[in-house]
Amino acid sequence: MKKWMLVLVALFVSVSAFSQSCLDDVWQCLRSNQTPKAKKFMESCMASNPDNAAVWLMQANVNVHLYQYDLDKKQKDPSAAARYPSALEDAYNAFVKALELDPKVEPKTGMLGAIEGQKLLAEPFYEKAAAAASAGKVQDALKYYGLSAKCFELAKMKKNAAVVYLQTAILYNQKLNDKDNYEKMLAKCIETAPDVSEDAYVELYYLYKDKKDTVKCNDILTKAKKLFAEKPEKLYEPEMDYYAMTGNEEKLLETCDKVIATGDEAMVPICATYLTNAKSYAKAEKILTDALAKNANDFELLKQMGYRYAMEYYDIMDRRQTAMNTKHWDEANSLFQSPERKNAMEKAHEWCEKAYQVNSDNLDNNRILREMKTLLNLPVPQELNDKINARMQN
Repeated sequence: MKKWMLVLVALFVSVSAFSQSCLDDVWQCLRSNQTPKAKKFMESCMASNPDNAAVWLMQANVNVHLYQYDLDKKQKDPSAAARYPSALEDAYNAFVKALELDPKVEPKTGMLGAIEGQKLLAEPFYEKAAAAASAGKVQDALKYYGLSAKCFELAKMKKNAAVVYLQTAILYNQKLNDKDNYEKMLAKCIETAPDVSEDAYVELYYLYKDKKDTVKCNDILTKAKKLFAEKPEKLYEPEMDYYAMTGNEEKLLETCDKVIATGDEAMVPICATYLTNAKSYAKAEKILTDALAKNANDFELLKQMGYRYAMEYYDIMDRRQTAMNTKHWDEANSLFQSPERKNAMEKAHEWCEKAYQVNSDNLDNNRILREMKTLLNLPVPQELNDKINARMQN
């Protein structure tokens, strides 16, 4: 029994001595920038010591150097192909393996520790993800974004990790139309760093709206408004949308007033849309009239004024239909004959025509214009029909 123990101890000492000698050779090569030679020595070390944490840690360092080796070549010759394309990912896996084998493993002088090394890989992984996304390699991009986020989190760089989760969410939405993972990544972004981006809150709001979950819509807006109280501009539109959706006209008008007070002219047509949809026709008309006094030929303003009157016309006709359905014939006839109905048609036509003269290619405006011409028994130009038909076919 003692002989076997002595043999085992001797064997352990022999293997340990071999691994240290082998790692010393790798270390010397890395210190003297002989990276490919270090890789060859490393293969020998790994073959003899596959379960040694120090060996895996050195393997990770070798892979970091191989990645840098390819980068240096690329700088000298942009057309050069990577000799070690998996080096970055191999480095990450080796760092992880080293920690699994021994959480207290220490690096040799001048080498990266397992935690430090993973932190260092965060940005390169992010760059590889962005490059893969640009090249249309979605699955590769998702893989590298995932690794980048893990490394940023390990480095306690929460905002950086949150940005990665946001980019991942965008990829799921735009390239894969995967709404479940889109929502999951947006929520992860907010959970990781709540104040990193208003965009995550806005996108989540519209996802919850699509699900008709007004409670979550309100919750996400409330959180966002508290966090971004000093820069609420990106939240104005979903806020107006929420008040219009829930029929809170008072809050809608209050928010629109805040938006108009900012002086952002691009927001006027958006405000007018929500006001019109909430049947606040007079308020919509006022802000559009004020804006048109400064820019009489602005297409969006002209189009929106036409939309405002068209919606009033549709509203009157909806009320007439309701009266007819309940057999209130006199009320139905009164609404049909009302000057308000005629005025809404004529004004919708007038403003849509003005918008058409500025931009004749907008499908929404063109369709309303054609409808109003038909209702008013006015000739419909062939050009207008052609433009509508062409857009509908596309």
